[in-house]
Amino acid sequence: MWLLVRADSLDDYWGANAPARTLAACPDTDERGDPWRWTATLAEHEHGAEVLIDADPDYIGVQTTVYSDGHSGIIRRAAGQQLVLTSLRGQVLVAAVDGPWERWLNPGDVFIVEGEEDEELRISLDTAESKVSATLLAPRRAAALRWVP
Repeated sequence: MWLLVRADSLDDYWGANAPARTLAACPDTDERGDPWRWTATLAEHEHGAEVLIDADPDYIGVQTTVYSDGHSGIIRRAAGQQLVLTSLRGQVLVAAVDGPWERWLNPGDVFIVEGEEDEELRISLDTAESKVSATLLAPRRAAALRWVP
C-alpha cells in the first residue's frame, strides 16, 4: 500500500509561517488510543528542507539516506518496513521496478510505502540540484509496521 500527499494539498491546514509540518505519524491522532510509535516531519530552513524522524527506539529502527547529484537507483524495502520518501529540492521520479506505476514528487511531497512483501522502487532525480530523503522504518518487536492515512 502507498500514500502520496502533495505539499500544496495541506496549504489551508498548516499555518503559513509554521516552521515544520507533520508528514505522517503512527498513530495519526491521539483519539485512536494506540501507543505512539513514530512521526515524520518536514522542516524548512533558510538552507533548505529536511525530514525529521522521531521514533520510539524500542519499537522502530530508523535509517535515513539523502540522495542528490542526479542520483538514479533502486531502494529496497523489506516486508513489514515502511519507506518515507520526500523531495527536498527539485523533482524525483518514483517507480515500481516490476510494476506499471510511477509518480513525480515535487518539493515537500511525501510518498509512504508499506506492505507485507519485499519491494523495490526506482528513484530518479531530474537534475543534479535535486535532493530526496529516503527513510526506512523497521519494526523491532512486530512483524510489520502500520499507519492510518
